[in-house]
Order: sequence, then structure tokens, then C-alpha cells
Amino acid sequence: MAYKILLINPPVPDEKVWVREGRCQQWDIWGAPFPPFSLAMISTQLVNQGFSFETRIIDSGPEGKNSARVLQESKDFAPNIIFLATTSPTLQTDLGWFAVELKKILPLAKIAAIGIHVTALPQPVLKRYPALDFAIVGEPEIISNHLVNALLKGTSLAAVKGIAYREESGSIHLNSPEGFVAEIDTLGFPDWTKIHFKNYLLPIIKRPFSLISFSRGCPYSCKFCATHVYNGSKLRKRSIPSLLEEIRYNMTFGVKDFLFWTELMTADTAYLDSFLDALLREGLHHKIRWVCNSRVDLVTKDLLRKMKEAGCWQIAFGFEFGDDRILQLARKGGHATTKQGRLVAEMTEQAGIAVDGHFMMGYPGETPETLQATIDYACSLPITFAHFYAAVPFPGAPLYEESIANGWLDPDALELLTQDTASLSTESLGRGMVDQYLKKAYRSFYRNPRVIARIYKIPKTFKEFVEVTRMGFRFYKTVKKTTPTAGD
Repeated sequence: MAYKILLINPPVPDEKVWVREGRCQQWDIWGAPFPPFSLAMISTQLVNQGFSFETRIIDSGPEGKNSARVLQESKDFAPNIIFLATTSPTLQTDLGWFAVELKKILPLAKIAAIGIHVTALPQPVLKRYPALDFAIVGEPEIISNHLVNALLKGTSLAAVKGIAYREESGSIHLNSPEGFVAEIDTLGFPDWTKIHFKNYLLPIIKRPFSLISFSRGCPYSCKFCATHVYNGSKLRKRSIPSLLEEIRYNMTFGVKDFLFWTELMTADTAYLDSFLDALLREGLHHKIRWVCNSRVDLVTKDLLRKMKEAGCWQIAFGFEFGDDRILQLARKGGHATTKQGRLVAEMTEQAGIAVDGHFMMGYPGETPETLQATIDYACSLPITFAHFYAAVPFPGAPLYEESIANGWLDPDALELLTQDTASLSTESLGRGMVDQYLKKAYRSFYRNPRVIARIYKIPKTFKEFVEVTRMGFRFYKTVKKTTPTAGD
């Protein structure tokens, strides 16, 4: 009989679609949910073994499955162990509601959680949520594999590095950590046979897209970022032949659009340059289109032109703030200044690549004046899209400990840890004020005629033109409904 492993991106009561991938912990406001990369990678580790493992992935939101349907499908599958992808803002519903319902119908199944939050705070999470049996502490692929094998063979859990669990006595035990995987090529490719790419379509053009892990780790130390607890500070790169092979693997599923999934695709420009050469040499630049992330101080005009030639059509930059003092407070580091941000936005536009700007509001030390400076800065840049996030002290980030120590955050109010509404109340800014400026930022940016003109350059067909208009109305309606948090 097969040992069954169920991997779930849980539903939430309001049936929003949540992105639960590494440091991306947000609900999908744009209509382009990520394929469940982490769950698919865990599946790969299991199905590639000689044991009789059967895996299944349920990605609730993109598949349009509410809690009743997910619970029924889970019961029908009858798994031995269930892995739940979690985020800080959904932790209460993931583990305090959905996991409880799973235990009611599958009392013998073990439930494990993956994600940055459970990695940063495994013992408090297990203590708070009794339906959870295991917390995966770190990169989930190898740790999950070892846990499943230990459960199957009945060997000691104490030998499984990178897990926290509840002992029979009820006490919480945290094992020694599992090191980061040095050679990430050895992890293989995500098991995309368990999902349907029709559920993962890019906005506007409505083509399926996939994630490809380009590298892992980030050498920078921004205080608001929690990626280090999950992927570490050392840059670990894929081999270029492996990347090319994975592109072709995805193309067998009909996928020709990609997000190269890494903190900084431009962290090692020599390595990136070699990868671009390979795309051009193999002729893949005629077959695929792709987007990526970068800092504002890690690209040059020549590199941007080559990225464009190799199929890149959009880069997301973390501009963060419109005030250099706040950039320094947040320890953005490097040469990330507002002046450099403007320079790279202009260079990227001139190279023919769309710019997706990411901005933050409500960081400790900010004032209404710096919030307005960020809005003015964003509106003055030659960028096509902008995302304005509330500063969130996600567990694992230095900002989290600082916020607890200074009383800026209630440690029990996990539901506040969402990027679309403010969670921090500081000496100079209340949550309600930040929420008002978040709404103002979106309205100011997307009412800008120059921004509208840039967006309408994207559609190539009448159908895409209609989709841009529909998406704009949907997005504006969503932002308009966002209300300031009461009491502040």
C-alpha cells in the first residue's frame, strides 16, 4: 500500500487567493497566483525515491476550491501526512481553523507546516496550535523528505534535523537545524504533474506562467526582510545547463512565460551574463518571455539591453521609500538611494523593459511627510506598475524583534501581519494614518495619465485591451474598498 502525502495551500474563509512562497506572503490582488513551487518541490523529493509514495497537491485558491471541497478531497485521498503551506497573515486560519477541521476528519494523519513564520517561531506556533504535529524549520524540501521517511520507517524523530514537534508528554521539542542545501541543482525540478497551469495565468495576456528557482540566498540585510531565516545570506547559484533544462521541462507543459524566482537575479552579474548568453545561443529568447527581481544598484545599461534581447520584458525593483533617511533606517544597504532608483528606472525604460516598482509605507521613523514623499517619488518615476505595501514586521526579520521590544506590534495579533493594511503603531504614525496613505498612493499612481499610457502599451490585441480595462476597474474597486484601521 502506498504511503500517501497530501500537500495543501489551504483555503481561507473569505476564499481569497493567497501567495505562500517564501517571503511572498500576500493575497493576490493582481489575478496572477503563483504555482505552488514549494509544495511541488517537496513532491519531487518523494516521488523520485524508490519507496512507494503517492503525492497530491491541492492549491485551494487558484483551483477555486472552498474549504468544504478541500476537506472532502482530503478525506477521500486518506493521507498519512499532510503538509500545509502557511504565511504569517493566514496562520490563524491555516492552523487555528483549517488544520483543526482536517484533524476532525483525519484524526490519524500527521500535519506539518512549512513557511517563514513557522521557521522563525516553531515552538510558539506548535504551542498555540494543537492541531499541528510538526513545524518544518528551514528550506522545506530535504527536511520534509527526511520527516516522511522517519514516519514511514518508524525511526526516531529526534534524528530528523530541522523539525519541531510535540512529544507524547506534550512538551515541544526543537531539533538541531538542517543546513542550507549547497548544491540546489540536486533538488531537481518542481513536480508540475500535480497541478494545471490553466490556473496560473499572467494578467492581461492570459498565458500560463511558471516559477523557476534561479538562485537562493541574499547577501543584503534589509531590516524588514525575513528571507534569511528561510534561504540564508549566502548566494547559492544553479548551474546554467540545469536552468536551461528546467525551461525546456516547463515548455513540455505548454509554458513559455516565466518568473525567475530568486531574491536578486542580478546579484552576480557575471553569472547572469553567462546565463543570458546561453539563452541567446540556444535560441530560447525567441521562445520564452520572462520577468525577474532586482535591486536598483545592481544593473547597468549594457546588462539591461542584453536582458531585453534575451526575453526579459519586466523587472521588479525594490525602491521602498522616497526618502533616503528612511532607506538608511531600514538598512537597505549598498548604493540604494532615491537618486539611484530614479537612474535605474530611466535606464530600464530606455532599454524597453517595463518597471514594476515596489514601495513600503509606515516603517518606524516615518512621518506623514515621508509617506507623501514616497507617493511623489513613485509618481515621478517612469514605471509601469507600482505596489504599495504596509511595512510588516514578519517573524524572522530584524524589524519583528525591534517592533516587539518597542511596543509597536501586538505579538498576539497575527491577523494584522498583512501587507495591504498597516500593523505597526509608532510614535510618529498610527495604523489608520498609514492605511489612508496607502489608499492615496494607489489612487495617485494609477490616476496618473503617464502611467495609464504605459499600461496601455502592453496589450497587443483587442482582447488584451479589454482585459487591461477590466483589471483596472477591478483593482481600483478593491483599493477603494480598503478602509483605515479603526482606533488609530
